[in-house]
Amino acid sequence: MKVRRFTGRVEVNRSGEIVPIDFRLSGDVNLCNSVQAVVVGKNLPVVSVIPCFGEYALEFEGKKFHPINFKVPYQYRSGSDTTQHNVPDLLPLHVEVKNRMVTGFYKDAGTLGEEFSPYAVRFTFNCSKT
Repeated sequence: MKVRRFTGRVEVNRSGEIVPIDFRLSGDVNLCNSVQAVVVGKNLPVVSVIPCFGEYALEFEGKKFHPINFKVPYQYRSGSDTTQHNVPDLLPLHVEVKNRMVTGFYKDAGTLGEEFSPYAVRFTFNCSKT
């Protein structure tokens, strides 16, 4: 079983903003195995405790399957790659896909307050053909 990786990105420009998710997976897969949401941005604050950046909900198959409603935690990653601050593990899924659309939303938690700076959330889907 060959794993195919697909990415989509949403931009967050204001504190508390709700951003729609509307991605299309490739036609040569029929199973979504896992997903990862990674916060990326150049001017994110370096602080030790932020409970989460926000939360996201994903829907598959024209809203028939709603397997994910998950918070995006804050995890600072030091080193040369200062643009990636949040690198959580993959969340396991086992969703059969016929309709390749992935919809939903991302909502900023508003935890950055006055220090808010625009950022993006990159979603990576690991899919396969069974």
